[in-house]
Amino acid sequence: MCGIAGVVGVADGELVAEMTRTLAHRGPDDQRFDLAGPVGLGFRRLSVVDLTGGRQPMRLAAGGVRLIVNGEIYNYRALRARLGGRGHVFTSASDSEVILHLYEEYGERFAEHLRGMFAVAVADGDRVLLARDPLGIKPLYYASAPGALLFASEVKALLRHPGVDAGLDAQAFADHLVLGHISGDQTYFRHIRSLPPGCLLTASAEDPEPRVTPYRATTPDPAAGAATFDEALDNVVDLLQDAVATHLAADVEVGLTLSGGLDSAVLATLMRRVTGEPFRVYSVGDSPGHPDIVQARRVAGWLDLPHHVEVIGFQRYLDTIPAYLWSCETLVGVGGIPLYHLSGRIARDVKVCLNGEGADELFGGYGDYLERQSRVRYVQPRLDTLRRLRALPSPRAREILQGLSGELSFEEYLERTFADNMRDQLVRMHLETLDKSSMAAGLEMRVPFLDKPLVEYVTALPTEYKVSHRFGLQKLLLRRAALRLCGGEGPLADSVLRRKIGAPSSGWSLRGELKRLCDRSLPPEYRERHEFGFCFDDNLDLLLFDLFHEIFVVGRGEFPGDLSVTGFIARKAGRPLASADVR
Repeated sequence: MCGIAGVVGVADGELVAEMTRTLAHRGPDDQRFDLAGPVGLGFRRLSVVDLTGGRQPMRLAAGGVRLIVNGEIYNYRALRARLGGRGHVFTSASDSEVILHLYEEYGERFAEHLRGMFAVAVADGDRVLLARDPLGIKPLYYASAPGALLFASEVKALLRHPGVDAGLDAQAFADHLVLGHISGDQTYFRHIRSLPPGCLLTASAEDPEPRVTPYRATTPDPAAGAATFDEALDNVVDLLQDAVATHLAADVEVGLTLSGGLDSAVLATLMRRVTGEPFRVYSVGDSPGHPDIVQARRVAGWLDLPHHVEVIGFQRYLDTIPAYLWSCETLVGVGGIPLYHLSGRIARDVKVCLNGEGADELFGGYGDYLERQSRVRYVQPRLDTLRRLRALPSPRAREILQGLSGELSFEEYLERTFADNMRDQLVRMHLETLDKSSMAAGLEMRVPFLDKPLVEYVTALPTEYKVSHRFGLQKLLLRRAALRLCGGEGPLADSVLRRKIGAPSSGWSLRGELKRLCDRSLPPEYRERHEFGFCFDDNLDLLLFDLFHEIFVVGRGEFPGDLSVTGFIARKAGRPLASADVR
């Protein structure tokens, strides 16, 4: 797991070095640069596989092909054996090296053979190919500058180039307001794009204009469509166990985030079954008695696992907000701060951790899978805001909104919702935040629920296997799989019946306290006089928007080391905060 950066079109070693240094948190173990003609590559490494070898940028023994990759390739051993049988000679035990040989063997179709999470840059002479994994687990951004194309694992690295505009994108902001997230290849910045999942970008020094095309990323499993529910259950249990076993492959210790909910409890049970040994699990909450912590403690005790708990106080929560926003690079709110803190705690012990992200999208864990109106109630009042803003959402966002209309049958709506949630909502609201929150601490998070064979099978199953609209049941197939794993007894069985709480609730009371601080301290005219005040429901959300603007538009992504939330509130309030305001 790493941070990558590069420039195509200009020989600027200082720029590549500065972009790479900006990503130091993603790879504390090693830093290297490689400048060859008009293509410069930079790499920060978190050593997980082949700790002593596998340094990047990598080169083919013959020829000028170079590689940098952020991610993990889970099928690299099988690929290595296959390629070795075709005469390829490997010089390391790294999972990344197989990509070089896949490129040598298959050219631009190399990414079709990969099972894993990855953002890849292959430099072939003065030409560069960028590829992103099919589900968007690992981020990759790019921007054009005079005579050059820049790319990097995070937006802030691109902002090191003075020619990259840091201005906010009005259409992305419109999508955020109406959907709660941006869509397509947007970022919040006008001239910075996100390479879409399952896509390949090509550019060259002669023509740095990027060309983006999809590759054959995932193929629905044809066996799923004809499977009975019991057959599907058997297959899902097998695929889940294989996904966990595959994601445990590492030359370092692997831990698990444990909320006590269904998803993480299933992973804990499968990890215990696969490893046959205890492993460390980690939970977070805003008090020792938080329900997530209480249930996680029961699951950990049942499986005899060492359990580490992180409890966050309000002052620490406040102190974290600027660094958290800097890490996430989005208008993400503060719901992920507990995970950000937990990642820092986990990174003191291990470099790799499994996480249950993706299960809700894949198996149907949200309210809008059961009731169309739950999403309509969120969207409807925001349409008036868009009219006042005089901004149109993107075509992709309009397509999602169209799916909420009454013109579709509920079954058609449900099919569309599953597909939509596996695209932009999963990537932009969850995966990118998970990646950046964990990598801010130099921690690799792996997501077994998004393993390629599992996703290809479950997405092809009938929707009634996953949710029951008639009985109001979510994640039906995953719940049945959990009951089979535990025999219907113990804390995992309790997690099957437990009401979904989820990671954001672990800081819910702290968010409430922060909201009250904003309401006490900020005058009514704060929102009334603000250019975009009408776009936000409360002072807190507007304050977070202003903090984001301060860090990225004004500060161009420099780390906000001396920026405090209380000081920022005081500045917006036009007065010092009284001690009674912060309590």
